[in-house]
Amino acid sequence: MPELSARLSMPYLQPSQAQKHVTHNEALLILDALVQLAVADRDLTAPPAGPAEGDRYIVASGATGDWAGEDGRVAQFDGTAWVFHAPQPGWRAWVVDEERLVTWRGGAWADDSGLPLEAAQLGVNTSADAVNRLAVASGATLLTHAGSDHQLKINKAGAGDTASLLYQTGWSGRAEMGLAGEDDFSLKVSADGSAWVTALRLAGTSGLASGAAVQATVADDTAGRLMTVGAFGLGAGAVAAPGDDADGCTLGGIYGFTASGANCPVGDPSGGSLLALPGGTGTRQIFAAESGALWLRSHDGSSWGAWSALVTRADTVGTVAQSGGVPTGAVIESGSNGDGEYTRWADGTQICTNGGAAITTDPAAFTGTPVSIDGAKLKIGRWF
Repeated sequence: MPELSARLSMPYLQPSQAQKHVTHNEALLILDALVQLAVADRDLTAPPAGPAEGDRYIVASGATGDWAGEDGRVAQFDGTAWVFHAPQPGWRAWVVDEERLVTWRGGAWADDSGLPLEAAQLGVNTSADAVNRLAVASGATLLTHAGSDHQLKINKAGAGDTASLLYQTGWSGRAEMGLAGEDDFSLKVSADGSAWVTALRLAGTSGLASGAAVQATVADDTAGRLMTVGAFGLGAGAVAAPGDDADGCTLGGIYGFTASGANCPVGDPSGGSLLALPGGTGTRQIFAAESGALWLRSHDGSSWGAWSALVTRADTVGTVAQSGGVPTGAVIESGSNGDGEYTRWADGTQICTNGGAAITTDPAAFTGTPVSIDGAKLKIGRWF
């Protein structure tokens, strides 16, 4: 039979042993030292002055004096001398002056705060369950950095799974953001927790936005939606006019027409671009024809007014023209030939002269009979 126990090295009573109480009491002293182990300090390298019987310490590295060579051991004062106990892996001790637990592992005493902690479920001020294995009931939850950065990671198994943040009212979903059943990032909202609307989706491959909060088409005028590049011709080519008809362009934007577009200015049906400017009670339209002409008209809230040609610098002097009595060319035209000089205005007025001599043949044709002044040296009439 061995003399000492395997774990705590307590002496056994031997057959026919005399003074068995001595051996028994020695074993009790060891139990008294190691059971419910609590030490006063673990940083001393020499015994404290005036220890009381039963005082225990963890001997620090580099011990001297009565503790020399006992580094890491548990030292107990038995009233007359120090008794040392070699720790075994897994021993735990409460360090009184630090108010913390330490464990003997890897050949040294280490703080329990450094031990890995695992739990199947953890509830903080509330109950966790098999689905919500971590549950916290609190006015706020703080996650902060440990020196610089801090990331919160939510990982899912596959592309078709969900990794998201769900916001609820009375345990009923109202908003969700994250990777909801796909790898595109989305923001979804619900009024009842049952029917959900994808308000915004950002494509993982391109980063482009879509969803109910974004225009479905470049002409989508739904209130509250985000405009896309090219909306109403802004940032891209002109939007096709509804039905190729200028009358339908009451919303602000840039529209395009074909040569057959309806309600183009009379006399310039070549098509072109139209700028609609809403404001006040109606809308203004500026039409830039393929011919280079500019036209303007207004909508009073119920109907469109007539088109009016806008005069540009290029239109001031040139060839005047008309179609059905409506001017379509320049504002003023002048010219000369062997019969004299002439000046025409877009309103149809025409003046002819012959260098101070009487006009025998009109240098430009009149419509009707002109008025002759000073013996036909000056003629005034209309050219249409």
